Amino acid sequence: MFAPWLVGLALIAAPAPALTGPVQLPVDAPKEDSFQAPESYRPLGPALWFDPESRRLILRAQVVRREGFLEHLLCLRHSKEHESILATPAAPRLIHAGLILTGVEPGHPVRYRPEFAPATGPEIAITVEWVEDGKPRSADARTFVQNEQTGESLKHHWVFAGSMEIDRPGLDEPLYAADGGDLITVANFPEAILDLPIASTADDQALNYVANTPVLPPLGDFVTLILAPAKAPAADAKPAPAADEPSGR
Repeated sequence: MFAPWLVGLALIAAPAPALTGPVQLPVDAPKEDSFQAPESYRPLGPALWFDPESRRLILRAQVVRREGFLEHLLCLRHSKEHESILATPAAPRLIHAGLILTGVEPGHPVRYRPEFAPATGPEIAITVEWVEDGKPRSADARTFVQNEQTGESLKHHWVFAGSMEIDRPGLDEPLYAADGGDLITVANFPEAILDLPIASTADDQALNYVANTPVLPPLGDFVTLILAPAKAPAADAKPAPAADEPSGR
């Protein structure tokens, strides 16, 4: 169970600074993100907004890899870019809180003991939008990833597993495991916020998924990820609290 302040933290309006930092990208790649969020979006933190009208989480990221084996669709900036297509500076805890604002609750991350159990949770549909050659583009994020052996795109939606909190002696608050960078994964990690609901090894000798290079935006370009429940939340789900209301998580 996550602390009650978690969702409340996401309701604090915060400016979204540009996505910057030393990443191995083309020399002509944009260094700053020029994205301007609509006024109706509620800022949650750097590169992250909640759309209260459509109950969607909006996240900005940069393309940091276009080929090779993958463990992540999205990682935290300056963490695991060598095995991820996208990277973002958005705070993992705020991504978690933003997903709760869409009307869903996390399931549980992958478990390996006493026996394997895949991640569970509500399915989250992810759409990626970007501009290429002056034209707007849009794609289901699952098409960015393909099975190495079959060449097929992902068939499963990611699920909101919710990562986990780790108590450490001497700390006032538990550590949030996704702070290590595991945000949206294609290999099973207990730390992941969003994981696949199937067995997917992270063994370097048997990685299952690779980047679907032909459909990916150019390296270094900024993109918008739109995350929303694949299935509408139950009718009795609590509406997202207004910015001036206390959270009840």
